[in-house]
Amino acid sequence: MRVEQLADSLSQAAVTLHGAVMRAIRKRASQGENGISHSQAQAVFALEVALRQQANQLYADAAGHTVAGLETAQRQLSGLLDTVRLRIARNDDVRHWISLATSLLHLGSAVLAGNPERILGTLGKVRERLQEMAPD
Repeated sequence: MRVEQLADSLSQAAVTLHGAVMRAIRKRASQGENGISHSQAQAVFALEVALRQQANQLYADAAGHTVAGLETAQRQLSGLLDTVRLRIARNDDVRHWISLATSLLHLGSAVLAGNPERILGTLGKVRERLQEMAPD
């Protein structure tokens, strides 16, 4: 996976996160106190902005970064990020959104740092977060 593709995936995850939080806000309007809290919505919006900023940084720095030496991780990364977007879109638990978005930010940071061990570690964390969201 090229760095530009990772940036695209982070941008798409931010779009999905935005859609999920807006859906939760509309749901709160119809359900009252049973929906997303104001502080949760603020946290998700902040993560959305951070994902977009990190994607922009990856785009800007793409010429100097590669996810080299991680052939297996590269092949799995695209599918993993697609799964992240689907899970956010289909899950109503804001805690999971926050956890996944935070893990994605760590992944982008590891790529920017060019640290293969950290990249693999954060990929593992993303997988763990997805398992936590797995349907029962």
